[in-house]
Amino acid sequence: MRDKTDWEKAAEAQGTTDSERALARLARKAFLSLWSYPNVYSDEGKSGAKGDGKELVDLLVVFGTDVLLFSDKSCAFQSDVDIKVAWPRWYKRAIEKSAKQLAGAESFLRRFSGRVFVDKSCQTKLPVALPDPSLARYFLIAVTRGGHEAAARYFGGGSSGSVMLNSMLEEDAHYERPFEVGFPLKGRRFVHVLDEVTVDALLAELDTVPDLVDYLACKERYFGANGVFMNIAGEEELLAQYMCTMESGRHALPTVPPGADAITLLEGDWRFYRSSPQRAAKQEADQGSYMWDALIEYQASFVRAGTAIGLPEMSPETIDHERILRALAAEPRLARRELASHFRFALSKSEPGKKFARMTLSCNNMARAYVFLTVPKPPDIDYQAYREMRSAALLAYCHGIKVRFPHVIEAIGIASEPFSEKESSQDFLYVDLTEEMRPEESVVWKDAMEELDVLQVPAKDVQYYGTKGHEFPMPFNFDGPKFYEYDSGTPMNRAERRRMDREARKEAKKANKQAR
Repeated sequence: MRDKTDWEKAAEAQGTTDSERALARLARKAFLSLWSYPNVYSDEGKSGAKGDGKELVDLLVVFGTDVLLFSDKSCAFQSDVDIKVAWPRWYKRAIEKSAKQLAGAESFLRRFSGRVFVDKSCQTKLPVALPDPSLARYFLIAVTRGGHEAAARYFGGGSSGSVMLNSMLEEDAHYERPFEVGFPLKGRRFVHVLDEVTVDALLAELDTVPDLVDYLACKERYFGANGVFMNIAGEEELLAQYMCTMESGRHALPTVPPGADAITLLEGDWRFYRSSPQRAAKQEADQGSYMWDALIEYQASFVRAGTAIGLPEMSPETIDHERILRALAAEPRLARRELASHFRFALSKSEPGKKFARMTLSCNNMARAYVFLTVPKPPDIDYQAYREMRSAALLAYCHGIKVRFPHVIEAIGIASEPFSEKESSQDFLYVDLTEEMRPEESVVWKDAMEELDVLQVPAKDVQYYGTKGHEFPMPFNFDGPKFYEYDSGTPMNRAERRRMDREARKEAKKANKQAR
């Protein structure tokens, strides 16, 4: 029986508390197991082989140059104590402490990338490389549990109870504003504060690394708008605005009009979006995209075990299996929907003795091409010879696409038997095509394409696609009425709006009595 690899040991980690385990499950579903690591440690304070390391974060996601740090704290809120006392106590334990832990973890990871472990005893190193600090983007995410019900009671009126976002608040100023968060860290270093409800909503709605990272980066830019006060009823309300706002074909947050010095997003938008027929149609259309996730996870099991093999034409030391799968996982949900559909179609094509290829450009990156190749196995050759023949054709397609489409800078190929075969295997290939093909290289690949009957004219064995589908099959009217409000002064928070509602009801009662 072979020893487990570091990657396999890391995959066994599930978190140490119920809330951490719940977060780990959410993260691995959204970000996939090859890039998600619960409870990572540094060797700080560890003496030789004795003692334990220091926990850095409750969850670490490393995806290329993007690093997501999660702190998960479950703290009971003292509802039997005056809110002026209970809130600062809870804030310090649940939010402030998390923010400082995350900032410390980022500092350590940027300085000591080789001292990160996935076990408390610091025997198993983090199996994926951290990015160069000069290129890395770090996102700090504090998941705070235990205060949601107290917030719902405090705001009243059917409030969702999520923490409000207030860009005016910095550091100790939070102690005076119950259930509002701005910038807990010095220097306004951004920390995304979520609770037990909004973390589920966010990771369910944006369940790929690129989708979530785009949102987090957009949110940080939004709150960094100079001189504009942001007052938002909760993370889920901001998420609803993001999903329902498009600029140049991408999700965005509402543009702040020139001259506005404050923006308020009220409650209700998330409730509208969550129950909308447009979102239901999107979720239904997305179902087929999870084949892409399953394909990545299936191949990831071989990568973790160290048993993934490359094409015969390539030396093992030149193959970066994680990089290949990361290219697949770099596609957002909409692109995965389209790609999975194309791959399924290629798998459905089966004609004895004939290969079939569908070639498509990623709707997320038109300079990235995909080749989906299916080749039935001839009965008169052994499997190894068949696999070599199939991989040679895949390699020719991935280089040949540069000959046909010079603007393409990377090609990703997946080859398999069609659905009709009893047994199947997959070949994965990533080809960097950023450099211009030299004339002698072009001759070599054109010869190989001719020999293997790849991309010849007329190309009856290949179909090309490069169109972008609709994320919402039942589209929103993005040019319709807006759900947000602008104000020339400082916006009211939920407590202030609640107070004004009470005063309005009192005035109405007084007017009724006087009328009698």
